[in-house]
Amino acid sequence: MPDSPVLSDSDRLRVAANPGRFIWFRIFFNCRFYYPVYAIMFLDFGLSEEQFAYLNVAWALSIVLLEVPSGALADQLGRRTLVVLSAVLMVVEMLILALMPVVDRAGLADDPEALQRAVWLLFAVFCVNRVVSGAAEAAASGADEALAYDSLPEEDRESRWSRLMVRLMKTQSIGFVAVLIVGAAVYDPEVVNRVAGWIGIDHEFTQAETLKFPILLNLGMAVVTLLVALRLYEPASLRPECDLPLAQSIRRSFRRTFRAGGWILKTPVALMLLLVGLFYDSIIRLYYTVNSIWFEVIGFEPRWFGFISVAGSLTGIAAAVIGGRLIEKRSPAFNFALLGVLTLIGLVSLAYPIRYWSVLFLPGLWLGMRLLHFFLSNYLNRVTPSENRATVLSFRGLSMNLSYGLVTWAYGMQTAFLRERMAPENLDTFTEAQRETFSRAVFAEAVSWWWLWFVLTVIGLALYRRVKIGKTWNELLARPEVSGEAEAERKD
Repeated sequence: MPDSPVLSDSDRLRVAANPGRFIWFRIFFNCRFYYPVYAIMFLDFGLSEEQFAYLNVAWALSIVLLEVPSGALADQLGRRTLVVLSAVLMVVEMLILALMPVVDRAGLADDPEALQRAVWLLFAVFCVNRVVSGAAEAAASGADEALAYDSLPEEDRESRWSRLMVRLMKTQSIGFVAVLIVGAAVYDPEVVNRVAGWIGIDHEFTQAETLKFPILLNLGMAVVTLLVALRLYEPASLRPECDLPLAQSIRRSFRRTFRAGGWILKTPVALMLLLVGLFYDSIIRLYYTVNSIWFEVIGFEPRWFGFISVAGSLTGIAAAVIGGRLIEKRSPAFNFALLGVLTLIGLVSLAYPIRYWSVLFLPGLWLGMRLLHFFLSNYLNRVTPSENRATVLSFRGLSMNLSYGLVTWAYGMQTAFLRERMAPENLDTFTEAQRETFSRAVFAEAVSWWWLWFVLTVIGLALYRRVKIGKTWNELLARPEVSGEAEAERKD
């Protein structure tokens, strides 16, 4: 962004509306009706647990491959263009899910070859869906946040951004309350049939039908997301000048990307923030990916998933209030230590479940995820030059999604290993119910290892900061370093 651009009164008013529209975009883009039943929805389509894990790897890899180029192109071609593209891709993503076939495993049980062909075709179509979804995430990541941040008045931008993030967390939490309850309810055929009977619909809905109801609702949400994205405004005076052909523009974007990467590597505070995001986010997000399976393991039925998830969303309101006060009143060292303790409590509760009561320990993970992103957004925006903001924020998304993809791939390998090790000799003779019980036992064993992985990564990060960087969190964020290369790029 140019320094102190001159805006007309009309442009100034339209730009001032961007932060509010950014909040609505994030709500409609992120609040998805199928989240409370995400993992079991994939399995009910006919996929296996290992295929589900690898689909999430494909999703993460597509983001990794597109994240930084999309952020650089946002800096180069305009942030609004990338945000609108992400909304269009979200519509396509939802259309693919809505048209997805459901594999009838019971009906094809007598024809193993036909069943295998159907499952692999389903897996291939889901791969396309996950790649499109990843592209949508990559296009939005960094661009929407950078546009909103730079639309704030420069004189008190940092404090306004902190308040805007608090408002986003509160509003998004309220949005999640509605979509999570509705999404879990419309997924459960018993609930749907009961409501259908009340309103006089004479049809017995099956699970194969109701599993698409959250998807259809989200298709409508995707259309609204696109409408909100189109209302964002980026006047010509705020857009980067780009008279180059597209190919040259892309090459220039990659050069900017590599220079931003060099700045991150040479700026200890930025590097440490990205490393924290990489390791903390991946393990917490893995829980969010499979939490519906875990709810089944500890004894809950799908109709309750929405209410449990609502409790998690309500903690987002608490996190918004707590996060704002922690940023103002507490040191970065205290904030990151608190984040580690909360995350560890949640992971230990997964390893040693106490039936239904285990959900009482989940606020550690719920708060941990929200505080993590709140801290990263505030601290990283504080130390990043404006003209590189979208690119550096894309690096943040890249690091997190790369780590998430690797952790999810490791989870798929772990599940396959445990399935082979724990499988009884007569597994082939198991009924469908017995196979489901066995799969839950494998899953329970897998999640019991996660807390140890987290402890080892936290120790590794602490040792790296102490030995390699030699500064505390308070010192890093009190005196953020800006490399000479970053200064040179700022003048470029």
